[in-house]
Amino acid sequence: MVRKFFIFVTITLLFLSLNSNAHCQYNITIKSKFFSFNLSYPYDWHCESEYGLPKNIQAVLSPQTFLMDSSPATIFVRIVPRTAQTSSLKKFINNDFLNVKKRRPKIQYGTDFILTTKDHKDAQIKTYFEEPQGLYDAIAYIAEKKAFVIIILQTTSQKAYLRALPTFRNIVMSYQCNLPQDKAPPPLPKQIHKKPKKKKTKRKTIRQKKQTSFTC
Repeated sequence: MVRKFFIFVTITLLFLSLNSNAHCQYNITIKSKFFSFNLSYPYDWHCESEYGLPKNIQAVLSPQTFLMDSSPATIFVRIVPRTAQTSSLKKFINNDFLNVKKRRPKIQYGTDFILTTKDHKDAQIKTYFEEPQGLYDAIAYIAEKKAFVIIILQTTSQKAYLRALPTFRNIVMSYQCNLPQDKAPPPLPKQIHKKPKKKKTKRKTIRQKKQTSFTC
């Protein structure tokens, strides 16, 4: 019963307020060696994407009213390259959950659904919770050609989780890849075929001297 209620509240909040904070958002460009992309986040959140972050994390977002280390809700952005073992998004999600399960054996699956990003990609959303620790997570997976983008919401209570869900949802839907992932070869310069100029040949007129006959 508790799980059904949790799923219901999660889906309801994620689909509320389509235009919330639309007029008061910051934009950030996150760059990697594979590609770069844009995200939008509300004015009352702080984003760190340059200094003091681990190598496998490209950005960290948290409410401005809390210090990042003690925030009850934190959003992490990661870029993970594709490998032979994770060639598809389904395989990658399964491997990712198995790795999390090893560190947090009591974590339980909540629900999943799809959000559409700004550049019309499908973001696979997975939700998890862990009792009695009171930890609630929502993870968005976005597949690109050379890597996977992961946007992770981690919270330390159900109250913080429900408050942060609309922000998480808007951040995921604002995702937009803004650089081509496969650099196309530069177009070859058009070769202009010039018609060879015809050499003007001077026609030499040979004047034939008329033979004049002399009679002696």
